[in-house]
Amino acid sequence: MTPEVTRPRRRAWYVVIAIAILLAIAALVAVFVWRSHHRIPTVQTTTVSLQKMRRVIVSSGDVRPIQRQLINPGDLPSPVQRLYVHVGEHVQKGQTLLQLNTASANAAVTQAEMALQQANLAYERALQGYQSAPGPLQALWLPQVDSTESAVVEAKQQLAQAQQQLAATVIKANFAGTILVATPDGIDASGNQSPIIELVGPGKQVVVELSEVDAVQTHPGMKVTMTSDAYPNATFVGKVTQVAPFASVSSSGSSQVQVLIQPSGQFPVPYGYQVNCQITSAATAPVPTVPYSALVQQGTNYDVYVIDHNRVRLIPVTLGITNDSAVQVVSGLKAGQVVVDNPPSGLVNGEAVNSQ
Repeated sequence: MTPEVTRPRRRAWYVVIAIAILLAIAALVAVFVWRSHHRIPTVQTTTVSLQKMRRVIVSSGDVRPIQRQLINPGDLPSPVQRLYVHVGEHVQKGQTLLQLNTASANAAVTQAEMALQQANLAYERALQGYQSAPGPLQALWLPQVDSTESAVVEAKQQLAQAQQQLAATVIKANFAGTILVATPDGIDASGNQSPIIELVGPGKQVVVELSEVDAVQTHPGMKVTMTSDAYPNATFVGKVTQVAPFASVSSSGSSQVQVLIQPSGQFPVPYGYQVNCQITSAATAPVPTVPYSALVQQGTNYDVYVIDHNRVRLIPVTLGITNDSAVQVVSGLKAGQVVVDNPPSGLVNGEAVNSQ
């Protein structure tokens, strides 16, 4: 055989061998792809369990007095003549806080006293004329007697009103408490407008603003745990005393509901300080729960994969109270069912699975 004939045959064998290798590789890839598509995935599972759930609402609020007496410059009929208290002073109920200028009030009383005196004299003259007139003429005096008597009654009322206004120039404490603000001109050290007097009682409360969703779940008597950055090693407790029956629009435009919290025991956090609050509901009766990791979110709804005869079924669920690790399932599941925990992204409804 000549070399010219041998070379083409060798090339043909090389092509056949290369094609065979390519076909073998393609077959291996096809087998791998087929197995990967038909391999039964192994999933982690957990059981729907019964738990007593507590709702925990986290918010922040500020410390405010329960009792507060504010005296603003615009509320006063005359300028302040004298303050009798100072900031930090403890006062008793009925104690004098300030004295207003009494010049106009004294003048009003004097004028009312003079008017009453003149009304009494006019009445006495009319009455004397009535009494001294002959019997047939007494009837002529009756209208004058009646009008002067009415004038006396009116003058007495005006005098009483003037005396009340004079008494109002002395402003007293409505309750026992502590003076937080005392500025005779209603201007603070920074030049801003301020109350002349701010008196607060000894009782403190924490005021928080909750969303409408959280407010609906909040009720008087619920336990509250509180912390303050100013007291890093202390935890305080209290309870919800009032939930406002209406919502107000906040500066951000969202609806907020005011909730009042009454601290229990020692609560040294000063007025105006901010505290962090955890409002906890009472424990419910045991309810079906699953861990958060079992949930599959579908838009705004949630589903759970249930193991049924070694296949998964995607079940819509309605959720309820949550805690740090689990969520109540209001509908869709019952206790004892086995569900997929941390379902893989490629899991398909109805797919066969191996469970761990």
